[in-house]
Amino acid sequence: MDNLKKVLACKQVFEAEGRQAMGVHLPDDLAKALRWELHQYYGADPGETLTTLYGMEVLSLDASEVRFEV
Repeated sequence: MDNLKKVLACKQVFEAEGRQAMGVHLPDDLAKALRWELHQYYGADPGETLTTLYGMEVLSLDASEVRFEV
């Protein structure tokens, strides 16, 4: 669950500045890794397109880096 923890840590840093992350842009390789981790964690595949993650809407799966939207 390392990738899930990394995304949550990035979200917490973003929100520590007083902003609320409502959406996230994910790089393709990270999105695939997160899908696998979620499948291992819940025992079910969340599908090719992640819709939400930690209460945030997944806005894209082809970003150059993890970015959050308010």
